[in-house]
This record gives sequence, C-alpha cells and structure tokens, in this order.
Amino acid sequence: MKKNFLMKLEYRGTDFEGWQIQAKGRTVQGILSDCLSKFAKERINLIGAGRTDSGVHALGQYANFTTEKPLMPSDVKYKLNRMIPDNIVVLSCREVPLRFDSRKGAISRSYRYLISEKLSALNVNFSWIIGRRLDISILNDMAARIRESVHFDNFCKVKSRKYSNDCVILDAGWSRYGGFLRFDISANRFLHNMVRLLVGSMAAVEKGKLKIEKFYELLENKTDEKTKYIAPACGLYLLDVKYEGINA
Repeated sequence: MKKNFLMKLEYRGTDFEGWQIQAKGRTVQGILSDCLSKFAKERINLIGAGRTDSGVHALGQYANFTTEKPLMPSDVKYKLNRMIPDNIVVLSCREVPLRFDSRKGAISRSYRYLISEKLSALNVNFSWIIGRRLDISILNDMAARIRESVHFDNFCKVKSRKYSNDCVILDAGWSRYGGFLRFDISANRFLHNMVRLLVGSMAAVEKGKLKIEKFYELLENKTDEKTKYIAPACGLYLLDVKYEGINA
C-alpha cells in the first residue's frame, strides 16, 4: 500500500548550493533524495516546503515523499540519519494522507535572521557579523510598517517577480536573544531574497545609508526602484512551516 511520509529537517546551508536539486553543485534535496532512494530501493521524489538559497540554513524545513515500500516512520528517521552527512538531520518523520503536499499545503512560513553585534570568529557562517550595537527601536519601527505592508515588488529578485508580488505578513519584529539581534518574520508566502532584502535595507537605514522615508516608499510601492541592500545569506534560517490540519 502506498504511503506518504512527512519529515522535519535541519541543515547547515553553508555546505550546500541551496535546497533544490541543480545540474551542478551539492544540494540538500539531492543528497536526501539519493539516500532515500538507496534505502527504499526505488526512485524517491522528495518535495520540499520551500527553496532555500546557497548558504541559507534551516531549523524547520519540511519535505514529503511517497513510497510503495512498507516503511515505518521511525525506520525512515533512524536509517536516513545514519546515511546522510552530519550537516543534515532528520528531526522527525510521520505518515500523512496521500493527498498531502509539503509545498502546496503550506499556509505560512517563518524565517529568522541573525545579526551578531559583536565581532566573532566562530559565528561568521551563521550570522551577519556587524560588530556594533544597532538601534533596535528604529528597526522595530520599520518592522511595524512591514507588518502593515502587502506589496513587496521592490524586495525580490527582478527575474523572480511575478504578476502578483503581494504577501500577507502575519508577524515581523526584532529582538535580542542569546547574544544575537534577530529578526523574525512570518507570512503566507515569501518572494525570492525577500527577507534578506528587507533586513539589508533596514540595516542600511539604521546606519544612515538609506533614508527611512525611502524605505517606506519602497514598501508602499510608490517607486519602481528596487532596493539594492541585501543581507548575506549566512544569517538566514528557515524557521518553521505551518499546515492546515497537520500537526507537523
């Protein structure tokens, strides 16, 4: 009988050319698909909840696959963790309805961006090392405007712009925790590079390189000028994905 399995994954994006399988380069989806295919002894089509770019990490990526083999969720988790490299971890695995699709079924996604306000030799691949204390009140003023915004045409790669670049922001805000300044944002969808462009632009405003009025014009779509400020990939994490009726 055909089964559908949903996995929750964590991975270190530094070591990969992103999530999605490519013609060249090491990808998370590629490694997982190959290991699953060897384990199940059939070609596995692994569907991810979302794509992450090269260098972007995941604390809560989700992916599902179907198989005709009589596998158990606990066996999938145990066997796969023994096969994959240590920069990827299967955190959980469960059986879900056959109609479930981890990409199409997602109702919201959450990302976190980490900034290190202290110089660090250890966190260089896991945060944006700025090395000075930022004004969090200014950053949160901008985050409040992001929560009210819908049009994000100016905060995505030009080649990835679609007919509609509208996103429903569910939450967005800055906080300090564990020695990091972090930006958390949740939405029904995200555009390519959207979070990194938002963070890069807010950091540019805080530093005085971009006027806050200009940032608000970009948010309100009052200009066709796309922002040029982008935060590095190393500080970005796919935090979580939510589904209707599925306790992932």
